Amino acid sequence: MLRLRTSDRTRFALALCLALTMLSAVAAASAAVRADPFRYRYAGVVADGRGAPTHYVRRGDGISFSFSDALAWGRKSEPYQLCVGLAGRAPARCWNRKARYGVGKLVFLFALPRVVPLGSLTARWLVAGRTVAIWPFLYVRGE
Repeated sequence: MLRLRTSDRTRFALALCLALTMLSAVAAASAAVRADPFRYRYAGVVADGRGAPTHYVRRGDGISFSFSDALAWGRKSEPYQLCVGLAGRAPARCWNRKARYGVGKLVFLFALPRVVPLGSLTARWLVAGRTVAIWPFLYVRGE
C-alpha cells in the first residue's frame, strides 16, 4: 500500500478543495446564466404558410410572424411592433400589434404587401421602441 507523507496529504487535500471550489463556482455561474429570465424573455419566428419556421419564403406561399413574451404568458396584453425590411436599412413596412397573454401573430395568407421588396429581409420585433427579437429570412419570387 502506498503511504503518503503528511506534507503530501496536505497538498492532496488542498488540491482537492481547490478543484471542488472551482467546479462549484463554474456550476453556479452557468446556473445563473440559465436562470436569467430577461435574457430569453422575447422570441420572434418567421414561418411559412404551413406554419413551419423558415429562413426561406417564396412570394405567394403565405407567411406568418409569431411573437411571444415569456413573462406575459397568461397575463395582460403586451403592445409590440413588427418591422420588415432589407437587412441594414430602414424597414419597408411596420405593423403595431398586441401580444394577447404574451403571444402575438401576424399572418399573410398569400404574400406580403407589395412595398416589401424581394431579397434578404429582416423581421424585427420591438417593445417600447427597443428591438427584442430578430429573424433574418430570404424572400424570393414565387413560381
